[in-house]
Formats: sequence, structure tokens, C-alpha cells
Amino acid sequence: MRFAMNISMTLIGQATVVIDIDGLVFMTDPWWGSFEFLRAVPLPINPETINPIHYMLVSHNHIDHWCNRAIELAKARDCQVIGSTKAVRRAQKKGVKNIQALTPGESIHCNGVKVSAVPAFHPFAKDAIGFIIQKSTATIYFSGDTLYNEFLHKALTPYSVTIAMIQIACSTYPLIGKDGMDMEAATRFVDEVKPHIVIPIHYHVKGKYVTKQDLGNWSISAKKIILEHGVKTVVSL
Repeated sequence: MRFAMNISMTLIGQATVVIDIDGLVFMTDPWWGSFEFLRAVPLPINPETINPIHYMLVSHNHIDHWCNRAIELAKARDCQVIGSTKAVRRAQKKGVKNIQALTPGESIHCNGVKVSAVPAFHPFAKDAIGFIIQKSTATIYFSGDTLYNEFLHKALTPYSVTIAMIQIACSTYPLIGKDGMDMEAATRFVDEVKPHIVIPIHYHVKGKYVTKQDLGNWSISAKKIILEHGVKTVVSL
């Protein structure tokens, strides 16, 4: 089976990815220009030179997922910000007019692409969400920051996930434990959700970093595509 459309992805870093679906451009969890000392891999390009960006998808309001520079770019370009309640509220306070907050179960149609919110389970971001991006036979899941558990599995069951963009590195805190998926949890996700393609994200900051060797050795029951920073990659089955 092949997709009935053209899909490409460009990794900017961490969870910031440019997704192009037949010329409609989404940017996920936009982060640059602040707290750069956390970044384990330098920015490959200036994200503000990327044009067009039609939609910004923001899973939650944390510093490595949603930055003020991205908010200013959204305001200047009038690209629509779709995201969690707090992320959208922050953009609105800074003057972004084209906004849409989503909670799990809600959807919005974006010029032929359906974007739906699914639950995310983050101990420090109770309004966090993940995204399902659908067009024709392609269903892309973007995890943002989330633990994997039976509730997420149940939420994803109605979807036949074609491409899973999933977190593979997280932090661990006393008493609380992990704040998202590590490689072990991501492996369980793949085994149970059964996506066709897996694209690892969220492993490019200090304290949440996976080496190329470990990534290369990661054995999963799906096709694995490793995005290179700043390199446009065509995604197909």
C-alpha cells in the first residue's frame, strides 16, 4: 500500500518537526531562540526562514515545546495555532488572533486535513494533548510529551495509525517517576498500537538524549525512520 499523497518531514530539533502534506505545512511543538543551552544538537536552520507555515500544532505549554519566538512568528504570519488550552491562551495573550484550543476528542479541519486531539499524560502539564493528523489513507500520530498507558492505548484504538511520531526520551523525578516515554515504553507503544512507521522524536536535549548508536540499535516491530536535523525526508511505505 502507498499513500495517496506526498508527505515529507524536516526535523528542526527535539519535538519541532515541519510536516508537509501535499503542500500544506504544519510545524509541531515550535521551539527555538530561548533556553538554547538545553539543546544537545544545534539548530540546523533558522526556523523563521521556513515559509510557508500554515499551522502550528502545540501539545503543551512547556519551554521546549512552545517558545515566544514561535508565537511572534505565528502572529506575524497569521498562521493558525492549534493546541492545548494553556498553549493557546498564552498565544492569545501575546496577540495571536488565529487560534484554536483543542481538548481530547475535539477536531478541526485544515484545508482537507483533519487534526484531532487525543489525550496525553504528563505529570506537569495536565492539559497536554497529542495529535492525530489525517488525510485519505494516512493517519499520523504526534505524541508530544506523554506517558504510555492503557488509557492512551484505548484513545488510539479507533485510529489505524500509519505514522507514529513518538517521544523516546524523558526525565525521571523522585516520587513522581518518569514524565513521558523512554525507549522501553516506546517499544511497548509500537508493539501494542502497531503503527506502520515509527519516527522517534524528543531526544535532543540535555538530560533527554539518545545516542545515534542506541537509536540505530533500537529494534522495533515497525519500519523505523530516523530524521536528520535540517534534512527534508520523504515519508512513504
